[in-house]
Amino acid sequence: MIKPFYYQLNEVVEKRLIPDPKDNFMNGLTWGEAHEFFTPCYWLTQYWMNGFDRMSESKYKSNATLTEELTFCLLGGFGVTAELATAAFERCKEVGLIDNYETDPRCWEDYLSHPLKLEGKSRRYRYPRQKSKYLSSAMKVLKSCNWNHLKGKQLRDRLLTLKGVGPKTASWIVRNLEDSDEVAILDIHLIRAGIITGIFKPEHNVDKHYTEMESIFIEFCRKLGAQPSRLDCLIWDQMREIGPLGLRLFERAMHKPKNRAELISLSVEEKQLQLV
Repeated sequence: MIKPFYYQLNEVVEKRLIPDPKDNFMNGLTWGEAHEFFTPCYWLTQYWMNGFDRMSESKYKSNATLTEELTFCLLGGFGVTAELATAAFERCKEVGLIDNYETDPRCWEDYLSHPLKLEGKSRRYRYPRQKSKYLSSAMKVLKSCNWNHLKGKQLRDRLLTLKGVGPKTASWIVRNLEDSDEVAILDIHLIRAGIITGIFKPEHNVDKHYTEMESIFIEFCRKLGAQPSRLDCLIWDQMREIGPLGLRLFERAMHKPKNRAELISLSVEEKQLQLV
């Protein structure tokens, strides 16, 4: 039975309709309740409550060039916070490495090896030598080729030919440049949220099943009536915000109870988590 859902947005009380919690959503997964962590209904209502369905474009859409976006995304990724990647990017931009398509890895490494100022503190960038090799190699390609006509998956496929660029990084670049809904950024936050929600299986491996998992996420968004480029931003923000709680939810989703006592214990923990 469809029921009303009320929320406030920009000081206006909105009324929307949500499905019955027991209704099938996809592949045997039910809609669930709006107040239950990471159910399909939870993500739908969070999408509405954050105004994502009324945005003209994602807040993460970049006005940067392809070269700038590629540099930023290569500087980010595993083991590097968004803040540290931004500081490293700003230094590389300031000294002209990006605008000049610097192809000497030693120049990149020299600037990336020096400490960066972050929130008034001195921080070192991780992996300066490795990233310098990737960046200088990418600049050689971009300096000699024009990829401006490529869009969506075509651009991602071409980016995958660059050293150090995997499916996640390539999708990240395309999403940021185009606000594209053809690709999905399957980072650790989205993968964990997908497992908690139930759209991904614990045995899914992003290195082996990227295309399959991407298709599942895009279909999940389609059934919600949400744009992938916006929903992945919402998921990313929420997973970062809740921190340890998200990890506990993920660990529980990955854990299979061995007996009835353990199952009861996990059920009690779930109720406690909903009150946090």
